Amino acid sequence: MQSLPSTGGPKERTPLISFPSSEAIQDFLTSATFPNDYDPRLFEKLVSQKIPPLLSPGALGFTLGVSPKLITAMARFPDKYYRHFNLKKKDGSKRQISAPRTFLKTVQKYILDFILAGQTLPPNVTGFVRGRGIFQNASFHIGAPYLLNVDIKDFFGSVRIDKIFPIYKQLGFPVKMSNVLSRLCTYKGVLPQGAPTSPCLANLVFRPADTGIQRLCKSYSLMYSRYADDLTFSSSKPIGRDFLGDLTRILRSHSFEVNTRKVRFSRPGQAKFVTGFVVNEEVHPNRETRRRLRAMFYNASKHPEKYKDKWPTLAGWASFVKMYDKRLGRTYLMVANSVKKFART
Repeated sequence: MQSLPSTGGPKERTPLISFPSSEAIQDFLTSATFPNDYDPRLFEKLVSQKIPPLLSPGALGFTLGVSPKLITAMARFPDKYYRHFNLKKKDGSKRQISAPRTFLKTVQKYILDFILAGQTLPPNVTGFVRGRGIFQNASFHIGAPYLLNVDIKDFFGSVRIDKIFPIYKQLGFPVKMSNVLSRLCTYKGVLPQGAPTSPCLANLVFRPADTGIQRLCKSYSLMYSRYADDLTFSSSKPIGRDFLGDLTRILRSHSFEVNTRKVRFSRPGQAKFVTGFVVNEEVHPNRETRRRLRAMFYNASKHPEKYKDKWPTLAGWASFVKMYDKRLGRTYLMVANSVKKFART
């Protein structure tokens, strides 16, 4: 049995539709809505990349088991398929979240898992990439005497639909399908905060900027890593305002802006933070966080009844600690598991 291919990797899922042969897949696609969009060259290009060769909205709809008209409606009238709410940020301001409703979220997760997640990103891009995270991001800068942290202003909101369309087009989707896929992943012409596809698409759109920044860093002898909209630079020599000016120009050339309120230079003798970790000599959280975790797990081990509803939180923190201290992380995980067993008795 042959099937519409998945992207592979640790999150590989069983395809929703199986076929007896590649010819049967082609017959399916050509019989779907907009059969004139079928192009054997594009079909083979997508298959060669292990991307489902969905050349029309109808093919996507049939694959997901929903009406092709629903796919088109979600792309054309997204207002009906989002709910909106605000989250309070650390500085007290509010961040608007536009979360897709169930049907649209299902489509977006399929697009993420089977189309976008298999795309290659540079090793120094650590946010929303499988197998990478905040610990790997901080590890790039261990022991560096000079550090510069830069935040991008309105990261998702800066990624417009006209930057997303070429992503799908370059992968091999026809113009009409690239347009539909772009619309399914945007709201009011930009990436919405709350859609599962937004972080990956932002990374892919930012790739040319990453290339330009990496080239700039090479000329300044700087180390560079990025976790989503959080850019970090380190060096054995002072990092000056001239570099920040050059960086700002590169970002602007790609339609991004520096958040001037979140620019921080760190020098020898100062605590250096990268995505929540201290990186002066090794990667670990700050002293207050370590003290708080130590107290929490001690109390949980002595009074599991008080934490029986919080064992998932304990397990999450144990996994976090295991990133920088495997032995301590395993100890904390044992505490979390004992609380879990207590909660189920």
